[in-house]
Amino acid sequence: MTTTSTLSANLSIYEALIFGLADSIVILDPNSSKVISVKTKGIELGRLKLEGWVGQILSDYVEIDSSNKFVTALKEQVDLDSVDPKQLDADWRHINFLSPAKLPTPMLIKVFKFPNQEELVMAARDLGSMAKMQQKLMDTHRSMERDYLRLRHLESRYNTLFENSSEAVLIVDLATKKISQANIAAAKALLLEDTKKIIGSEFAQYFAPENKPDIEELMRSAQNAGKTKALKAKSISSEQDFTIMPSLIVQEGGPQLMVRLGVKSLAQGSSTNKLTQEWYTDALQTAPYGFLVTDASGIVLSANDEFITLTGSFSLAQVLGKPFESWLARGGVDWGVLSNNLKQLSSIRNFATELLAQSNTTIEVEISATTLSTEDRRYAFFIRDVHRLSQTGPVASSNMAGSVSQLAQLVGRMPMKDIVGETSDMIEKMCIQSALELTQNNRASAAEMLGLSRQSLYVKLHRFGLADTNEKP
Repeated sequence: MTTTSTLSANLSIYEALIFGLADSIVILDPNSSKVISVKTKGIELGRLKLEGWVGQILSDYVEIDSSNKFVTALKEQVDLDSVDPKQLDADWRHINFLSPAKLPTPMLIKVFKFPNQEELVMAARDLGSMAKMQQKLMDTHRSMERDYLRLRHLESRYNTLFENSSEAVLIVDLATKKISQANIAAAKALLLEDTKKIIGSEFAQYFAPENKPDIEELMRSAQNAGKTKALKAKSISSEQDFTIMPSLIVQEGGPQLMVRLGVKSLAQGSSTNKLTQEWYTDALQTAPYGFLVTDASGIVLSANDEFITLTGSFSLAQVLGKPFESWLARGGVDWGVLSNNLKQLSSIRNFATELLAQSNTTIEVEISATTLSTEDRRYAFFIRDVHRLSQTGPVASSNMAGSVSQLAQLVGRMPMKDIVGETSDMIEKMCIQSALELTQNNRASAAEMLGLSRQSLYVKLHRFGLADTNEKP
């Protein structure tokens, strides 16, 4: 067997030729596949430090899935002394090696046996860069699949919301001035049986002739300047006046106009009734008190501008569909008191609590409420900001005034410290009684409303004689 130095000198010409075809040359012992020498080129293979294979059995650094292929490659070595042309045409084999640091090292290999040399020469091409590129391609493909699935879900949610919306909505293509999409509510508003009859028709044809110039001007303004404004128009299919509320949206096909049709007035009843209805609506919308309507579970269905201001919201959209208790400082406790009283009494007056704004600040308010006469149970709430009033001092009730008058007679007879103690006990007792009345004697809710633990509340009930004799603190 020749030495490594002699082998390197004899193979220098062959190495130069092989390096033109391969990225690495590995000299192997033919009997044990022990590595005699390793030569590499390229930055990536240099980082793997494959020189650490020298003196090791190379088959120990082959991954399990490539073991059989590596054994076959050694057996099917290309003997250049008696080479068969078919052997030269044999494909290079893909073998997954491990570097000395146990890092994946994929390679394409071919084993040669040169004339007058016992050692085998394994020529290898680095597949690491290709593997990384394939991995990036797979990652990109998975990312695109996730994005596509997300878009499909968004489109499905959009279509569901669009079709089930109670508000009449149309999508108008500004290039053709035709309707490209309409929901069921829009078909009903225009007295059509099917939305398919709307799609593809001109938007302006559904409104009175005198409104068409204004509609065309609205579309031109939206297309040229991107600015739109609300427009009042009359429908030709029904005796109904609409408020056209457009919003410009830009999609792949070009700019489009999302048009909401708001019913301005109905041709039912006398003109006096319609005018009165408008007065009521305007009064509630611009009232200095907060006003909102909820369903039986407390979900907000409508609200006026003052309530939006009190809660620190930016628009009506931030309020609709949310539970009213989320703005009450005591949350479910306050809502439980309000809803229980409304179910039994149909109305409630001057319920004192605090409103929680978006900025986590609290506002002292008084809430009055009533049950509306609708098919489904609806509640109307009137909210008054008493913050300024609380700064000047609360207005005392008749009972409180009498107690204060009695305490005033004690001045000069008792030390002020004792008088203050009497006043504190009186107020504490009245607060507990009021909380129990509001919660219909629910001790847990009353304790939470007063900011006390249940144990502390029971102690005070016994102290003031408000507890049953058999009730333990």
